[in-house]
Amino acid sequence: MIKNNLTKAFLLLLLISLFTCSNSDNDTEEKEQDTILPTLSCPTTINVTIDVFTNEAIVNYTTPIGTDNLDGVTTNQIAGLASGDSYPIGTTTNTYQAKDAAGNITTCSFDVIVTQSEASANLPYFINTNPTPTGKKWTKVENMSDEFEGITFNDAKWHRDPATDPFGWYGRPPALFDSDNVTVSDGNLNITVLKYDTPKTVKGTTWTHGGAILRSKEKAKYGMYYECRMQANKTVMSSTFWIAFLQNCNSGPVRKLELDIQECVGRVHSGTQSWAKNFANIYASNTWRHDRDCDTEVTGAKQSPAKTILSEKNNSRFFVYGCWWKSPTEILFYLDGELSHSITNPPANFDLEGHITMAIETYNWNPIEDNGGIFETGSFDDLTTKYDWVRTWKLEDN
Repeated sequence: MIKNNLTKAFLLLLLISLFTCSNSDNDTEEKEQDTILPTLSCPTTINVTIDVFTNEAIVNYTTPIGTDNLDGVTTNQIAGLASGDSYPIGTTTNTYQAKDAAGNITTCSFDVIVTQSEASANLPYFINTNPTPTGKKWTKVENMSDEFEGITFNDAKWHRDPATDPFGWYGRPPALFDSDNVTVSDGNLNITVLKYDTPKTVKGTTWTHGGAILRSKEKAKYGMYYECRMQANKTVMSSTFWIAFLQNCNSGPVRKLELDIQECVGRVHSGTQSWAKNFANIYASNTWRHDRDCDTEVTGAKQSPAKTILSEKNNSRFFVYGCWWKSPTEILFYLDGELSHSITNPPANFDLEGHITMAIETYNWNPIEDNGGIFETGSFDDLTTKYDWVRTWKLEDN
């Protein structure tokens, strides 16, 4: 009886083994004979238009998933960027691959094309919230606006020589305001900094470096909106956009004011004063009443600043810096079309007329410290503050 039971058990195990091997062989044979490609379908070309002041776009799409006549298909992205990633300007080609258990492969591709929209030169740049008062419209003030097209600097609109502008300020040593450093090309106003091969002596001062200053011939006043599209240089020197006010001790005004819309530098370093450690990635605005000469109403300079710390370097791209000098006591500052910060408690009433100013200069709080010889080896782009345009607007009735 025992022998018969053992024989039966052995035969049963043998049958199970034969059946299992047969199924395995059939599976392998089936896979080897599978020549049907997986099915994989990609989206059509995706076109995304972004604002002219933006450099990338978040793009979402339905991720392709492969299917097959048998189980075991896998899908992978082998080129491009995933859904939900930031896509740069231009064309990005996304490629997906589906592979079945037999090794058959199907791929598909599609393009994501990111393009910038054209900026309007006929309206101030506002996004999301438009602060234009009801019943009003913005009209461009042509004498204080410039698109910097062509290759000729417009001397009818701007002072560029300290010897002939009404301020007569030649710069803060060691950088001289030098009109030779001002050019117009490629649709930009360019102010290019340099280190002189031989120091210059001007007005009894020795200058080792060169920058420049520009001022509007037309006077700026409150109620207007001022904006520029600017990319900073990469040196320790400044990139600025502000309004300067003349002082006259005889006929007035005796108040010496300054309205800084944007003041930054291209680089900070170990010698930079601690309060300015963010000045290479900042939107820094300020209102000043300086303690100067005949202004006996104040003792010591008074200021009321406002700023926004940026996640990007000011020299990384063009930014649009805007200022609505709304009233003598309320000044709103916009960054890339959105309200960034404001000043509502200036140290004096800003009710005077001034001059739009663009100054590229040196500071004692961020002293010259040559970043690996950048003044000698830096490219034109490294050494140049670029202004794509400057625009001034006034409110009128609709």
